[in-house]
Amino acid sequence: MSASCKIRKWNFVLTIGLLLAAIMALSVSDAGADDWPTFRHDNRRSGITREKLTLPLKQSWTITMPTPPQTAWAGPAPWDSYANLIGLAAMRDFDSAFFVTIVEDVVFFGSSIDDSVYCLDSRTGKEKWSFVAEGPVRLPPTVFDGKCYFGSDDGCAYCVGALRGNLLWKYKPSEDDRLIASNGKMISVFPVRTDVLVQDGIAYFAASLLPWRESYLCALDAQTGSDSGDGLYKVSQTGQTLQGAVLASPTKLYVSQGRQHPVVYDRNNGKLLGTFGGGGDGGIYALLTPDNTFIHGRGQNHRVQGELRAFDAEKRDYIVTFPLATRMVASEKMAYLHTEKEVSAFDREQYLKLQQKKNQLVNRQSQLGKKLKDLGDKADSTEGQQLKNQLDNVKNDIAEIVEQLPSCTLWKIPSPYYHSMILAGDTLFVGGENEIAAVDITNGKILWTQKIRGKAFGLAAANGHLYVSTDTGVIHCFETSSQAKAN
Repeated sequence: MSASCKIRKWNFVLTIGLLLAAIMALSVSDAGADDWPTFRHDNRRSGITREKLTLPLKQSWTITMPTPPQTAWAGPAPWDSYANLIGLAAMRDFDSAFFVTIVEDVVFFGSSIDDSVYCLDSRTGKEKWSFVAEGPVRLPPTVFDGKCYFGSDDGCAYCVGALRGNLLWKYKPSEDDRLIASNGKMISVFPVRTDVLVQDGIAYFAASLLPWRESYLCALDAQTGSDSGDGLYKVSQTGQTLQGAVLASPTKLYVSQGRQHPVVYDRNNGKLLGTFGGGGDGGIYALLTPDNTFIHGRGQNHRVQGELRAFDAEKRDYIVTFPLATRMVASEKMAYLHTEKEVSAFDREQYLKLQQKKNQLVNRQSQLGKKLKDLGDKADSTEGQQLKNQLDNVKNDIAEIVEQLPSCTLWKIPSPYYHSMILAGDTLFVGGENEIAAVDITNGKILWTQKIRGKAFGLAAANGHLYVSTDTGVIHCFETSSQAKAN
């Protein structure tokens, strides 16, 4: 073989090797702490990354879509006349901004305006490629093994190449091709309004719209799009309105329903295992903590303006409600909670232990009270007196727990930044209206603020950058001052 042939062969091998390396880098499973490869960083939707951003940050670039996001559902009613409530919280606000995912030096987002997925250069914001679906794309792509996965209102889940945006496969669970009008567009009667979650090489999503029609929960081979094989399925059920980001534990899938309580499925076969809370315990915001506490909510039918509720993710037992809470991030032991007026840090492990103990005592109190009531005229008997003494002891134990709960809070500060919250390293980033802020997690001190355009519903941190997505259709990118000078 001539020297020139050897050189050409070596260049070909080197090119293929570099291409394969780049493709493998675009992967959820191989992504380092610097990446943000799926909605709210990971399949538990924690909103937490080990990425550390050096403050202050400088704006690197912004992009502005022609129009703001076109949400699937209208906002909440101005008031609830039945319960005499005003200022109601939205219960289905999963697509209020163009949320982003980031792997290496590329940024991805889906658009509900022009039915497209975009890939941008993270350093410049310039478009690398775009892919057009046949309906709105409401949640950002999941990036796994060099591929982008997303759903659309056209009723399909898509898989495209992350480097070029070329279609690899698409899958439509329903054979019904009928379309209906929605927001001035024609969409499937079975739109995919969840994201596509990828775990252990399987892509999970749901196609659903109306509770009196079928809903499809699907598990496909992430490489081929096939629904045949071990752990792969297409399950049809009624009575559900599956939407928003899907969450996953090693054995279960958790899906929100908007106006109704969330549901949980067996990840292996798609079997419905149950629900969390009661009727009307709705919302679309959810996360799974490292110790399998399921946090869900924001909206609530006929009660308060909004709240988050905590459950045991395995047993589905209710633990506690956080009134007026909008966002939470939870590490191994700590939690950071934002209500509509303040942000706080508390010892989550101790707090939940006390709440669970309190719940047990409250149940015990109810049982003892019922027994005492059943005695009727014999309430003053020896048995009745014993029940009264037990009731007094239980009441005292409850009072002691109530006194201990405030000690779980490390700090609490006023804050108007209640639209979004993530934890990057040791810094809490929070998003408000026309402004974002960075908070020191050790003491609650505001370290940095920055003006933006609109309500900051989406935050993501990756590879030295902070991304802010707002309801005005703007995506802001910020970076450290040293990076800005280098660029």
